[in-house]
Amino acid sequence: MSVDLCPSANIRSKRDLKHLCEVEDIETGAFKRCTFAYIDDHERAWFGQTTEMRKYDLTVEDLNRLLQQVPDEKIYPLKTTSLSTVPEETRGKYYIKRPKLLFLDDEAETKLLPQLLPGEAEVLQLLEHNPHPNIIRFHGCTVNRSRVTGIALDQYSVILKYRHEDVPQPLDIEACMRGIRSALKHLHLLGLAHNDLNPSNIALDTSDNPFLLDFGSCRRFGEVLLTGGTPGWIDENYSTTAQWHDELAAEKIEAWFLGKAQEHV
Repeated sequence: MSVDLCPSANIRSKRDLKHLCEVEDIETGAFKRCTFAYIDDHERAWFGQTTEMRKYDLTVEDLNRLLQQVPDEKIYPLKTTSLSTVPEETRGKYYIKRPKLLFLDDEAETKLLPQLLPGEAEVLQLLEHNPHPNIIRFHGCTVNRSRVTGIALDQYSVILKYRHEDVPQPLDIEACMRGIRSALKHLHLLGLAHNDLNPSNIALDTSDNPFLLDFGSCRRFGEVLLTGGTPGWIDENYSTTAQWHDELAAEKIEAWFLGKAQEHV
C-alpha cells in the first residue's frame, strides 16, 4: 500500500501529540529515549523517538523533524463486514479510542497492533447486544481508507484512579464495588473475562456509577491473550484468559479503595 506522503506532521503544539513519554532503564532508572506519537486530521499516524533530548526539552520544530508517518497497514486493520461503523456525522459525540501507538517502540508489540482494535471491537459489539448498566457503551468503529481507525465509545470525565483528587465529595465505596462486581458477573456469565481490571480502566459518571473500560484484553475463558494485566494489579504474568484474573483484581481494587479512604480521612 502506498503511503500518503507529507513533508512533516505539521503539529503546532505539544498538546497536539497523542503520546509523549520517556523510556527508562528498568534496573537503574536511567533515561534511554523519548518517544512520541501523533494522529493528524486525516487519521494518519506519526511516530518518533530520540535518545538525545528529554521530553521537556523537545520543541515543536524538533517533533515535526523527528515524527515519521506510519504506513496504515502497520496499525490499522482492514474493515470487516462483521463490525458496525459509526456514522461520520456523529463521531464528535463520542470518545474515539485509537491504537496504542507507543507499541511502535517495540518490534514484537508492533506486530500485534493491527489485531488489537478489531478484537476489542468484536467483544464490545457482543456486549452491546448483551448490555449491562456498568459496562461502557460501544457505538461502532471509525473507518478511513477502508481500515478501522478507532472505536467510538461513551465519554466520561472522571477515571476511578483519579476520583479522589478530581472530586472533593466522598465516594460510596460499597455502591461502587457493587456496580463493578455486577459488571464482572455479567461478563463471566457470557463466558468472558476482562483480564485487565484496575482503577485506570473504570470510569465514573456524575453520580459515581462505575463503568468498565478498556476491553482490549477481554476474551472468552481459555483463549490465548495478546496482552493482559497491568503491573501492580496482577500477581503473576498470564497468557490465557480466566475468570479468577477479574476476581483477584476486584479484591485488589477494594483494598485500594480502603487505602484511599484512609488517606482522605
